[in-house]
Formats: sequence, structure tokens, C-alpha cells
Amino acid sequence: MDNTKKLYIIRHAKAETTPGINDFDRALTSEGIQHAKQVAQKLAGKLTLNENNIVISSPANRALQTARVFLDVMGAPSFDIQMEESIYECTYKHLLSVINTIPDHIDHVLLFGHNPTLTDLVEYLTRKSAYLRTSSFAEIKLDTGFTFQMLSGNCADLVQIVD
Repeated sequence: MDNTKKLYIIRHAKAETTPGINDFDRALTSEGIQHAKQVAQKLAGKLTLNENNIVISSPANRALQTARVFLDVMGAPSFDIQMEESIYECTYKHLLSVINTIPDHIDHVLLFGHNPTLTDLVEYLTRKSAYLRTSSFAEIKLDTGFTFQMLSGNCADLVQIVD
């Protein structure tokens, strides 16, 4: 049995830039939704959500919409999304502190958020150059024996970036 813990860091899909709409409330464009569905299909081929998985999202509209698109495509539309208010406009170190609270029984984390924080986090954890475009995700494998509570810089491998 594979006990490898994985972190899927997912950047929100392309969002509208309508004058008068504040950043927090921006919605996904139809193009963004279509691209998110395509990328989510790739993740659905790798992962089936269960009680040992957790989904965390920024509360910003575009991040939550992206999470819902992914869950729909993955066949788990009613899967619980844990909204984490503090990850909207935070640093990668703060984001890591959120990840460090995840219980040991969790094997896979889907984390939906924003750049540049997500790219910074991938680079910090893996010491690999990375860039997350809209709707893309980084698949990160924790080093053997590591839990999310132990996660810190340079103790995980970047398996791939999918976009």
C-alpha cells in the first residue's frame, strides 16, 4: 500500500476583469471554466476523493468556483470545501502554516488559491523552478515519512505541473 502523501496546489481559473467588480468577487470566465474542466479531468484520472482527502480553498469567488468545477468533474460535487479566510492575499509561509495544521490521517490535499503565493510555495517546498498558470496544478509528493504537519522547505518533490 502506498502511504505517500501528496499536495495538489491548484491555481484558480481565468477570471473576469470587469470594471467596478472588486478583486475578491471576480467570477470565472466561460473560457476559464472550460480550461478548469480539462485540467480537472487530468486530476480525476489520478485521484479519487475519500475520507482521507481534504479540499481547502481561498474564500475568493474565483477560487471557490474553480474548486467546485474540479469537484464536479471528479465526481464529488458534494465533497466538503474547507474555506480558509486567511489564504486570500497571504504569503507562502502563511499558506504553509495552514497546511501544517492538517491531521496525520489525511493523505491528499487539494489546495485552491492564488499566485504569486502558490508558485512561491511550490518553489519553497521543492526547490524547483515553477510557474502555475490559471487552472493549472502542481502535484507535490512529500518525502517518505513526512506528514503535512512536518512539511517545510525542500522536503517534497515536484512530480509535475499540469495545465
